[in-house]
Amino acid sequence: MKSLKGNLQEKIAFLKLRSGDSDAFAFFYDKYVTRIYRFVYIRTSSQQIAEDLTQDIFLKIWQHLVDKQEIKSFQAFIFRIARNTVIDHYRVNNKQELPLDYIEDMVGTAEDAEIKKLDKLIDADTLIREINQLKPEYQEVLALRYIEDLTIDEIAEVIQKDKRNVRVLIHRALNKLKEIIDNK
Repeated sequence: MKSLKGNLQEKIAFLKLRSGDSDAFAFFYDKYVTRIYRFVYIRTSSQQIAEDLTQDIFLKIWQHLVDKQEIKSFQAFIFRIARNTVIDHYRVNNKQELPLDYIEDMVGTAEDAEIKKLDKLIDADTLIREINQLKPEYQEVLALRYIEDLTIDEIAEVIQKDKRNVRVLIHRALNKLKEIIDNK
């Protein structure tokens, strides 16, 4: 019942937001700022950069809303902007994307049976080291799925790939992670 109420509140706030209500924007800001900051921090490993980029992300979101651009899923929309902002940050600074290096939350929030099996086998620090061995694409989909708890459809929208491709990426990432752990 709680999630139904939350979904209803979010839908009402979204309708108000589309009409330009700044209080509705504050609702979404409060709801997502911590998650977006965490997502950016994981990608940048810098508190200062994460704070700056998080601010930029919410400015971009507001601009998109002012421009009345079509948004299907606010959560997927906001994470796509966050992802693109991080990519732009590295392009501007002539840096290669850094791998994720802070994934402690994954152990505690995992829903997938494979992750739960891994959780039983290793501690959080070991899991972080093992995940850092994965290629960035795998790290990203695991973070979106198990840290940010996005659906397959939302991840597909964020990374702009077909949802079948997202399922395959997650499956391959989990298999590769399992393989790395088994070969220790």
